[in-house]
Amino acid sequence: MAETTTASGTKGATAIQEAIITPADHLGFEPGEARKLAPWSRIASYFQLLGTRSPRVQTEVLGNSTEGRPFLLSIIASEETHARLDHFREIQSHLADPRGVSARQTAGFVAEGKTIALVTCTIHATEVGATLMAMGLAHDLATKDDATTRQILDNVILLLVPSLNPDGWDLVEQWYTKTLGTPFEGSAPPQIYQTYTGHDNNRDWFMLTQAENRLAVEKIHNVWHPQIVYDLHQMMQDGPRYFVPPFIDPYDPNVDSILSQEINVLGSTMAQALAQHGKTGVTTNVIFDAFSPSRAYQHYHGGVRILSEAASCRIATPVTINKDDLKVGRGFDPHAVTWNHPNPWPGGEWTLADIVSYNRISADALLLHAARYRDMWLSNFAALSRRAIEQTGAPVSFVVPAGQRDPVTRAELLQVLQRGGVELTQAKTRFTADGVTYPAGSAVISMAQPYGMYAKTLLEAQKYPDLRLYPDGPPKPPYDITAHSLPLQMGVEAVAVATPFKAELTPVSGLVAPPKGAVKGTGTAGIIIGAETNASVKLVNALLAEGVEVTRTSGPVRGGGEEFAPGAYAIAVTDDALERVRSRCVEHGVRAAAVERVPTSARRLKQPKVGLYRPWWSNAIDEGWTRFILEKYGFLYDTLRDGDMRQGDLRGRCTCIILPAMSAKMIMEGNNPADYPPEYTGGIGELGAANLRRFVETGGTLIAMDAACEVAIKQCYLPVTNVLEGVTAQEFYSPGSMVRILLDPNHPIGYGFERESVALFVNSPAFEVHGGGAAVARYPMSDPLLSGWMLGPEKIQGRAAVVEVPVAHGRVILIGFRAQFRAQARGTYRLLFNSIYASTLR
Repeated sequence: MAETTTASGTKGATAIQEAIITPADHLGFEPGEARKLAPWSRIASYFQLLGTRSPRVQTEVLGNSTEGRPFLLSIIASEETHARLDHFREIQSHLADPRGVSARQTAGFVAEGKTIALVTCTIHATEVGATLMAMGLAHDLATKDDATTRQILDNVILLLVPSLNPDGWDLVEQWYTKTLGTPFEGSAPPQIYQTYTGHDNNRDWFMLTQAENRLAVEKIHNVWHPQIVYDLHQMMQDGPRYFVPPFIDPYDPNVDSILSQEINVLGSTMAQALAQHGKTGVTTNVIFDAFSPSRAYQHYHGGVRILSEAASCRIATPVTINKDDLKVGRGFDPHAVTWNHPNPWPGGEWTLADIVSYNRISADALLLHAARYRDMWLSNFAALSRRAIEQTGAPVSFVVPAGQRDPVTRAELLQVLQRGGVELTQAKTRFTADGVTYPAGSAVISMAQPYGMYAKTLLEAQKYPDLRLYPDGPPKPPYDITAHSLPLQMGVEAVAVATPFKAELTPVSGLVAPPKGAVKGTGTAGIIIGAETNASVKLVNALLAEGVEVTRTSGPVRGGGEEFAPGAYAIAVTDDALERVRSRCVEHGVRAAAVERVPTSARRLKQPKVGLYRPWWSNAIDEGWTRFILEKYGFLYDTLRDGDMRQGDLRGRCTCIILPAMSAKMIMEGNNPADYPPEYTGGIGELGAANLRRFVETGGTLIAMDAACEVAIKQCYLPVTNVLEGVTAQEFYSPGSMVRILLDPNHPIGYGFERESVALFVNSPAFEVHGGGAAVARYPMSDPLLSGWMLGPEKIQGRAAVVEVPVAHGRVILIGFRAQFRAQARGTYRLLFNSIYASTLR
C-alpha cells in the first residue's frame, strides 16, 4: 500500500502561500541555477512537504527504486477534486473500460470527469532539467489562485512523477558535485545511470523488468488511465534547442488515428506557447517517430504520449555553442527556417535555467490545453475505448498454444501481456480456429477488449517501411528498433486467427502462474533434465551452487519414456538427494526423467567463474542488461574493470570472460582523457588485449557479443572476418530487426535448441570463417528477415552468426548479435548460457 502525505482541511490562498516555502528556499538555490544540484532526498522531501501543507497536493510513496530510494507520485488538483478523488478515478475506470456502460452513463461521465495528465521527469538521470522544473510547477499549482491556475486545478488531475529514476539522480548528483570545479565538471558519470539498464530504462515499458517502470505502470498508468502522458527529456547540445511533436513517420499502425491527431494538436499548442514567449530553436516533426511501444505505453491504452527533448548543457554547467557549430543531422538543419522550425537559435550560451524555462512553458501550455478542452479529451478517450471493445477486423484473436517447448517462457510472455492490462482466456477443451486444432489449456487473446491493440503490437511481426532521407538516398534512421515481436524474440508460438471460431473459454484471473515441471519414470540412479528451457539453467546453477555434481550428455538419451536431445543435464543422485532434485525440477517447471542409469559418456559441468567486462562508461548498456540476466539466472560473476584487464592474472579469476556489446574503440581506448580523471580513461589498451590473448591461450574462454566481436577477432588474431565491415548503410542496413538463424543443436553452444531460431540484429556483424573455427549458427541462404526492416539481406545470407574458434588451449566464442537484448530476447539466452557452460565442460 502506498504511503501518502496530505494536508487536511481547506485553506485560503494566502494561508497556503504562507505555509509553503518556495523550492529556492527549500534547496538554498533557484532550481536551474548554474552549477547547483541537490540529492534526491532533498528533492523528495519538498514534494512530501507540499503533500503535508497543501490541500491541493497529495504525495504518495508508491514503493522503492531498485536501490531502495522512495519512488514518488504527487497528485495535484483543486481542493474540491481531492475531496472526491476516488470518485474521479472510478469515472476514469468506467471510461477506460465501457463494457456494461450505457451511452447515457458515458455522457454523464464525460460531463463530470477530469482530464488526467501524467507528467514524468528525468528517466534519464543526466537530463536534470525536468525534475527541477517540476518543483516550481508543483509549488505554483499549490499556492497560486489566479484564473489560469484555478482553471487547471478545477479541470485537470495532474499526476506528477518528479523522477522516474531516483537512483540515477543521486549517482549523477554525486558525480557532478565530486567533479565540480575540476576540468571534468559536467561529464556524465563513468557508469550507467540506472542500476541495470542505463539509458535503456525507457525501452523497458512493455517487458517491465525494472522496479521503477513496474511501479509507474502498475500504480499510475493502470490505476488512473491518463488521457495525456507528458515525458520530458533532453538531447544533444548541438542540435535544436527543443523538440515537441508532431512526430515523424512512421506511426505504429496499431495506434488509433484519434491519438495521432491529438498529439499533433497538443504538440503544436506547446510549440506555439514557446514561440509566444520568444523561445528560439524550437522544432517539431523531426527525428522522433511513434513506431515502437517501448516508451509509448499510453498509445495503446487510450491516451497520448507527448515527448519533449531539450538541448542539454553539461549537467548543470552552461555551454557556449557558436551558430556555426550547430550540426546538421538525421534530416534536420538547425540553421534553416522552415514551417516546423520557424525561428532558429542564433547560438550563444545555453544553460540549465534555459532548459527549466522551456520545460515550464511547455508544461503550462499542456495543462492549460488539458483544462480548456477537458470535454474533448474525455469524449475522445471514451470513443477510443468504445472502438477498442468493438474491434471486428482481422485478426480477431491470437492463440498461444499449450504444450510448448519452453512452457516457463510462454508463461512469462503471457504475464507481460497481463501487466499491460490485457485480458486472457484459457480453453477448457480442444478447439479449432482457422482450420488448426489447439489443445486444452491454450491461451486465447481477443482483440475486442480495451487493450487489444497493445496485445496485437506485441504479438505480431512488424513491417517497417523503407524510408530514405531523400529518394534513393541513405536510410532514414528510426527512433528505436524496427521490430518488437515478443513471440519471435522469446521463442514462443503465437498464432493470429483471422476469423471467428467457437471454443469453451474461461477468463484467466490473476497473473498466469509459472507451470510446474514433470519428472517421468521411476528410476533410482539419477535425474535427466532437458536443456530446451531457460528454467533448466536457473535450476542447474542452483544445484551447482549446492555442490551437486552435474554432467551434460554429448548425444541423445532416453529416460522415463522421454527423448532428450544432446546437452541434457545428467545428475547421479539416489535416495533423499534424488527426491530433493525431483522436487526442484517440479518447482522450476522443467522436463525431467528419473532413470535407472545415468549416461557415462556425459561431460562434467563445473560451476563457471564468469568475468564480466564493465568499462568506465556512462553508456555501457549491454553490460548492465547482461549483469541483470546473469543475476536472474544464478550465475556467479566477477566484475572486470579496465585496470583488471591491464593487470592480468585473468585465468586465475575466471573460466570465461564476457565482452558485452560495445565498440572496439570504447573497449580499447575508453573515455576521452579531457573529460575524466586518469583512473577512468584508457580502456583496456594494448596491455589488456595481450592479457586477454594470454587468458585464452592458457585455457580460458572469451565470449564476445555483437560489436565487441571486433576486439576478439583482431586482438586474438582469429581466422574470421566481419563481412559487413566497411559496407555502407545504402548497401546494408538493419537497425533492429528479427532474423532467422540456423543452429547446430549437436554443438555444445547449440545444445537445447531446435535447428531454427530468431536473432535480434541491430547493425550487427556477420562472419566468414576462413578455417579452424566452427559456425554454430548461420543466416539462411534465403531472405532472413522475419520482422522489421533490412536493406541488402543478401549481404548476410549464408554467413555465420555464431562462431567458436579454438585458440591454443582455450577458445573464443563470437555471438554476432545481442542474444540477451534488453531482457526480451529470451529465445536466445541459452546461446550465452551454453557459451558460459562450455568454459567448464570437461
